[in-house]
Amino acid sequence: SRAAHALLKAELSRFFGVPEAELEIKKDDRGRPYIERLPDVFVSLTHTDGLVACAFSLGRVGVDAERVSQRRQSVEKRVFTPAESKLIDLSPDPNSAFFTLWTLKESYLKAIGTGFADNAKQIELFSLAEPITSNQSGFDFSSLALDGFIISVCSEKERKICANFT
Repeated sequence: SRAAHALLKAELSRFFGVPEAELEIKKDDRGRPYIERLPDVFVSLTHTDGLVACAFSLGRVGVDAERVSQRRQSVEKRVFTPAESKLIDLSPDPNSAFFTLWTLKESYLKAIGTGFADNAKQIELFSLAEPITSNQSGFDFSSLALDGFIISVCSEKERKICANFT
């Protein structure tokens, strides 16, 4: 968590020219991070064992990352639609497909500020390859597989974003 905060502060400082000391990360009543000094900038953080990532934008944004491991079929039934499960089944790497869908959904739910508290099946992803399409027409999705991790970002359409990881 500290590493994700440090990465976000460094990137915001570099991008906006604001000293890191002035970039205190706070959380709203739903646990969503924000920077009081930059009220028009939306931020998102994620960390998993071995990786941290951040994203920021002038529109809503969410980032999520996971290490690829075994597909979790009990979770799959609760989180994915039948069409999404079919995408996983047809994939040459079902484990990566599972975590790509998972992180894409999580990034969207972070962008809208709910997390998995809301029903994850409300968002349906129709593809895993770029351009990733979904039933959420107001958002763009992107995903990257890197060294055993999947990193996904969701942002409001036509809003510039910055994302970084380490």
